[in-house]
Amino acid sequence: MSKYTKLVRGICDLLLWVALIGGIVALVKLVKPFKRGFFCGDESLGYPLKEGTIGVALLIAVALAVPTCVIIVVELFKQLPGREAGAREKRDGCRLLHRMGQLYKQAGYYLFGLAMLSFATLLSKLCIGRLRPHFYAVCQPVLPDGSSCSDAQNEGRYIDSYTCSNPNMTDFHFDQLNQSFPSAHASLMMYSMLYLAIYLQAALSTRISKLMKHLLQFLFVMFGWYVSLTRITDYWHHWSDVLAGALFGVLFAWLTSVYVADLFAFKRWGRAGYSANTLRKGHVSPKSSTKSQSNAAAVAAAAAAVPPALPAYTFGTLPYLAAHPAQAQYAQPYHNYGYVP
Repeated sequence: MSKYTKLVRGICDLLLWVALIGGIVALVKLVKPFKRGFFCGDESLGYPLKEGTIGVALLIAVALAVPTCVIIVVELFKQLPGREAGAREKRDGCRLLHRMGQLYKQAGYYLFGLAMLSFATLLSKLCIGRLRPHFYAVCQPVLPDGSSCSDAQNEGRYIDSYTCSNPNMTDFHFDQLNQSFPSAHASLMMYSMLYLAIYLQAALSTRISKLMKHLLQFLFVMFGWYVSLTRITDYWHHWSDVLAGALFGVLFAWLTSVYVADLFAFKRWGRAGYSANTLRKGHVSPKSSTKSQSNAAAVAAAAAAVPPALPAYTFGTLPYLAAHPAQAQYAQPYHNYGYVP
């Protein structure tokens, strides 16, 4: 693929992402949530109003900044394998343009999945219109006849026509009353943290400590789960809202990593190449056996003349050189912080 073709594809992908963001903005500005009714005396709507542990601004900042920063670090410091035996100098160099291209693609894949999830979550909120657990405290609903749910004649009655009478609430609180299902905090945070864990599984390998990568993955996922649980304890969502949002995030993280970013494509290629090499066995005739042996000897001599390439380890080549001191002369001039085959 030529550089011009790659540039055109990158611009097209960027325009598609911008169009998806425009769709999200249109939903927020133009579509009103479905106004669902309620039963007077419904205990699930009688919780007090509390300030959220994780605000909307902090949620957006974490979902955008943390995975993007991790992707930048991994893509800029990972080792890039050479594509041919004679390209040792190219393999040892930084190949900055290639790294920047990979960084653009990986960050774009993540942001595209985040935009798709945001659109799907917002559309679900607007269509379902479920009331939040602090509905009574925020709205203080008044019926058309001037009565309220505290009156005895309205006990257990289903109300579909009402007005909010609480003068101490802002328009933001009133707009959010009908957007409980699913939880956007749970969906966005579980998506970002789980996608980051899947990305590290595919892009990062460790030599010094095998458990270090898995500890980072665990901490990321647990942080996403913690943020999800705070939406229940803060009385901003029902438990089913949080569960649905978390499942939303897990689903989109899996779909984006497997089908959009295709993070594990190299493993499929490796298995395919291995099976093809093992199943196809060449037939050697007696007449050509001597010639084949001489050719094999020539190939082995040529391979011995090429310095062996060191394996790609996360935290440098020192552990490998300690175990193989004979290959210390082939040490690379820079440290390897990651590996993508």
